Amino acid sequence: MNEDKATRYHRLRRRALSSVVGLTGLLLTLMLLTGASKALRDFVVPATPIDIAWLSGVALFALCIGLCHEVITLPSRVYLGRLEWRYRSAMASSGGAVQEYLKGRAVLLSFGPVGAVVMYAAIRAWPSGWWIIVGAGFGLVVMLLVKVGPLVLPWFATVTPVVRPELGLRLERLAARAGAAEIKVYQYRMGNALQRSNAALVGAGQSRRILLSETLVTDYSDEEIEIVLAHELAHHLHADIWKGLLMDLVVIMVGCYASSRALVVLGPSLGLLGSSDPAGLPLVILTGGTVALAMVPFANFVSRQQERRADRFALELTKSPEAFVSVIRRIGEEHLAERPSRWLAFLCYAHPPVHERIAAAGTLTQA
Repeated sequence: MNEDKATRYHRLRRRALSSVVGLTGLLLTLMLLTGASKALRDFVVPATPIDIAWLSGVALFALCIGLCHEVITLPSRVYLGRLEWRYRSAMASSGGAVQEYLKGRAVLLSFGPVGAVVMYAAIRAWPSGWWIIVGAGFGLVVMLLVKVGPLVLPWFATVTPVVRPELGLRLERLAARAGAAEIKVYQYRMGNALQRSNAALVGAGQSRRILLSETLVTDYSDEEIEIVLAHELAHHLHADIWKGLLMDLVVIMVGCYASSRALVVLGPSLGLLGSSDPAGLPLVILTGGTVALAMVPFANFVSRQQERRADRFALELTKSPEAFVSVIRRIGEEHLAERPSRWLAFLCYAHPPVHERIAAAGTLTQA
């Protein structure tokens, strides 16, 4: 593994991501402090009691903020794309990359206006308790997306059964031995570009399945693929998806409550006309985003514990420590894994660093 290259890549990537976050915060803060948010409200939101016209103005107001954000952060996101080409050109997207990117941005931009309309409709209906309704509603939407995610994935990727029948049978036997025979395994390919090796447990209930990237299925040995599957089966058996959804719900509820208090406490000094004033939307986004960022280290800590448990489960189920070390090292090299400081790992890493996972495997097999 080229640690110098990996360290440089991740340092530059974190710098670019930090600039996106910083520019977002700067945009929202300036809109509030300069009165630009109120001016935009006066321009696009009609001063009329007709709910449909007013809510349409709220949607347009949110869309304008989203478009401004896209323009301001575009250089940083272009730089992120160039980093991928420079450091991982073999894995970088090609051909339809621009089309896929625009499709993703369009989906994100459509969520903003819809969410703003729902939130301000709730504020007008329940001025003091809107955050409960909105938080619970957004939490349900997240759960629904997890549920239907595997059903809409074919719109963005090619999803097929595992192409090698003998490998498919081997993985089915492994799932049955783990007590999860109901879980189906598929392979996927995003677009026409070569994808990095990945695996994920997705969906809920009958839609739950394990997805293996095409690169993983074609380039790795059967023993290595079994390790990856066993790791994902552990997440299924320990209900890690539901635990993650519960954490998301807590973050959403706390963020909505903090936003409601910010509108009451800071709104008057910013010239807002009450909690239902659309000009307060930047304050809501800024407050909710701050709460989410503050919760990231805790969420990462929980995730690392789940990943360590999944690693132990995979080793105990497969009894293949050599394959485990091999697949962790190979995927780490493919993803340009760095050797972070403890502080950096605590703040930013949802998975234990590669060297820790390999060391833990050696400790477990010697016990």
